[in-house]
Amino acid sequence: MSWFVFALIFLAQPDHALDCFQRANAAYEAGRFDEAVRLYDSTLLGAQSPTVYYNRGNAHFRANRVGLAIADYLRAWRLAPRDPDINFNLNFARQFRVDRNPNPEGIWSRFVRAIFTVFNPPVTRVITALIFFLSALFLAGYFLRHRSALLIIGLVLTVLFLFGLGSVWYWRGATDRNLAVVVVPEAIVRAGPGSEYREIAAVHDGLEVKIIEHRPEWVLIQIPGGLGGWIERSALERVFQ
Repeated sequence: MSWFVFALIFLAQPDHALDCFQRANAAYEAGRFDEAVRLYDSTLLGAQSPTVYYNRGNAHFRANRVGLAIADYLRAWRLAPRDPDINFNLNFARQFRVDRNPNPEGIWSRFVRAIFTVFNPPVTRVITALIFFLSALFLAGYFLRHRSALLIIGLVLTVLFLFGLGSVWYWRGATDRNLAVVVVPEAIVRAGPGSEYREIAAVHDGLEVKIIEHRPEWVLIQIPGGLGGWIERSALERVFQ
């Protein structure tokens, strides 16, 4: 992740954010990873930044907190989906999970992800709306002037608009607010919301799950592969707010 990206995002922010970022980087380089995380937290109070999420994820990973690292890499990926460093570190961190995904991403899934995540969610929505406006404009022009060139351009833009809708839909699932990561070394999945219920399975740091239902201290989750059960809320980190 480049300093140029960070500078663009924080250009209008107070000097405090940049100072925290620099101190966090220094703490990271010195091996003080917990201090680095706290300083990156302070930096993120100003604005979301893929660079800060990425660096904080690195600090978590170096401190052997795989789940928190994966959560931060996913947050960084949402803001900068084409960044090679973010994608590499996310995939690298996933290799350190104890629990393996029973349904690993195949070639087709990777292809779909690649074509639908060219831009981040806000940019995707803006471009899709702009294409819709232009396609409607050209098609209206065709019906008024009956020129084939206007029809062809309008149809091409309509196809691009449908592709944009697909991208918006993909991002909606990929950044679901119910996505969470296990952030404790081991947690027990139970048949009900309480420690008195029978154990179903054990899950470990870094496993990505989906939240189905909330209780005050317990959360019903779905594990990759379809298995579901209740887990203590403190064992999870919600990825997207």
